[in-house]
Amino acid sequence: MTTHLDGTRQRSFDFAVIGAGVVGASIARELARRGASVVVLDRASGVGGGCSYANAGILAPDHVSPLATPALLREAPLQMMRRPPAVRVRPTRGLTPWLGKLAASATPTRARVAQARLRQLANESTHLHRELGAQGLNPTLRKTGALDVYLRHPRGPVAGLLSPTELRELEPGLAPVAGGLHHTEEWVVESRSYVRAMLDDAMAHDAKVLFGTTVQQQVLSGGRVAALDTTAGRIRVGHVVLASGVESGALADQVGLRLPLRGGRGYVVDVATSAGTLAKPVRLKEHRVVVTPIKDWVRVAGSIEFGDEARTADLRRADALLEVAARVVPGLRGRPVLDRWAGERPCTPDGVPVIGATNTVQNLSVATGHGMWGLILAPVTARLIADQAINHRADPDLAWLSPDRFARRGTFLSRRIA
Repeated sequence: MTTHLDGTRQRSFDFAVIGAGVVGASIARELARRGASVVVLDRASGVGGGCSYANAGILAPDHVSPLATPALLREAPLQMMRRPPAVRVRPTRGLTPWLGKLAASATPTRARVAQARLRQLANESTHLHRELGAQGLNPTLRKTGALDVYLRHPRGPVAGLLSPTELRELEPGLAPVAGGLHHTEEWVVESRSYVRAMLDDAMAHDAKVLFGTTVQQQVLSGGRVAALDTTAGRIRVGHVVLASGVESGALADQVGLRLPLRGGRGYVVDVATSAGTLAKPVRLKEHRVVVTPIKDWVRVAGSIEFGDEARTADLRRADALLEVAARVVPGLRGRPVLDRWAGERPCTPDGVPVIGATNTVQNLSVATGHGMWGLILAPVTARLIADQAINHRADPDLAWLSPDRFARRGTFLSRRIA
């Protein structure tokens, strides 16, 4: 898949997309399809080198929510005490004020408005995923529905709560649980196949993809990024899109743009399964663990850890998630482990993504900070970036996603709600 640039080949592009994960690959495809010349740069050796692999592989638009919510503040202490903990915090330099801003953003009004807006985007993006599937460009997309299960009876009434018997009729492989919910409008997508399909289609429209390539410096001239100095040499650019997850923060610093991103580390473990182990995703509500059947394996995903970006991932934590999942899906016990992985989900202190152009640099756009929702929001993010950068059609109602919001006083929704 990798294209090599040399002295005889193109070294000037309309767009350079930094990052080849689900978001960057989607943006590259969208730009290339609209006729732009595009180069994609990623320091990983190939597809799935970043947090685009460490996800549950589910499109569940009605579950999308900002990270900063009152529920998070209420539940975080309990989740930190669970075994294994669903939330873990390791105090490091700069983390405490960042968490303080996250907590300050978690007011009921802001959370309600942000959730409604994110779910609107998520529903639009799910429709785009389905369009890609109809075109043969989303090869693993399939509608499955999903179950939420409770190991203990939830406090208070829960509309539509199913009995253990009803749940096992839907999913015979479940162990006895207290109850649960059935969501019919949900889909499964394997993220690496999605990224490959997006990059393949981008290259079919003449985009170049450079894995194993690090952007060392953005060269500024006249308030614009004129070129990128990379390990593959200097590349001249008309426009730059930062879509490299947590790494986007350091790249933004190079040009004077403040992006206060932190990694929220998540874990996955893939387990080989036999036929009939599981037909649809299952979410263990108390433990925040997701079990997703993908092709001939099952993925177990969960946990969010802050303050561990510089530390080597302890993949025994993935095994702990598998132990929890096997309590609900006994067919996972003793099955071969195919892979373990950890990734840093890019998170913002107001809990919503960063999507759009910045006034700091004339030809720079940002697409990061999606947290746990990068896969589902990738197609709509690509459309928004392309509309703004190519068609100069920025939606004023999306100013709450602007990368410049962190340079303003107050929190991201203050002006909208006032």
